[in-house]
Amino acid sequence: MEIKLAPFLITLLILPFAYAQSIELPIGKVSKELPIPIIGAILGFIDGGFNPCALSVLFFLIAYLMALGSRRKCLAIGLTYSLTVFIVYFLFMYGVLNVLSIIGYLEIIKTTVGIILIFAGIVEMKDFFFYGKGLSLEIPKFAKPRIERLIKAATVPSAIFLGFFVSLVEIPCAGAFSFIYVTILAERVSGLVNILYLLWYNLFFVAPLVILTIIFYFGILQVEKAEETRLRTRKYMRLVAGLIMLALGLAIVLRVI
Repeated sequence: MEIKLAPFLITLLILPFAYAQSIELPIGKVSKELPIPIIGAILGFIDGGFNPCALSVLFFLIAYLMALGSRRKCLAIGLTYSLTVFIVYFLFMYGVLNVLSIIGYLEIIKTTVGIILIFAGIVEMKDFFFYGKGLSLEIPKFAKPRIERLIKAATVPSAIFLGFFVSLVEIPCAGAFSFIYVTILAERVSGLVNILYLLWYNLFFVAPLVILTIIFYFGILQVEKAEETRLRTRKYMRLVAGLIMLALGLAIVLRVI
């Protein structure tokens, strides 16, 4: 790891602690909570941008379509896949939010989520040093043949099934940030406004998928080069994602956020 990368990683590690819920001043206690729209935008974009599962499937899908020479189909199927991921994740998060609102015990659940985040962060960072060895947060092996069949079908209906299936099997791979966000919503917000906040989060979650689809469609970047870059930098992406998870998990467990 290059020396110049160290300050960036240290910043990632301490950033959540900079946003404690309140700070004591001579005039009294002043809230330092980040607005939920900012939290949603940050967590959603990190979740989507550092999501190796959904991104890798999109790369394989677009590469296969490009090999067939169908640029228009590439756009239609890529956007259909992204929209399906958006809908499935929104429904999943909405269901979890309703369950949390019903059962309560938010402090216990929040602490549990924090512990899971710490563990997930350690697993992600492990892949920086020992990629693919032992436990990894990735699409299960049993799901890969089915995903490959759906990709080779190369139709809009198959893209819907692909988005649905990938969204379900990637929850262990990319569900940590969404659980944090849903827990924050259950703790701080109530009513129908939660739906808007969930839609907001998922817009940023699928933004990398939509942006990449459009970039590949217009030929701004070749999918082969993008995949080479992803493979070359994936261990660094996992390191950064792991540090973010670890920092957020510690901040939650220590009641900083």
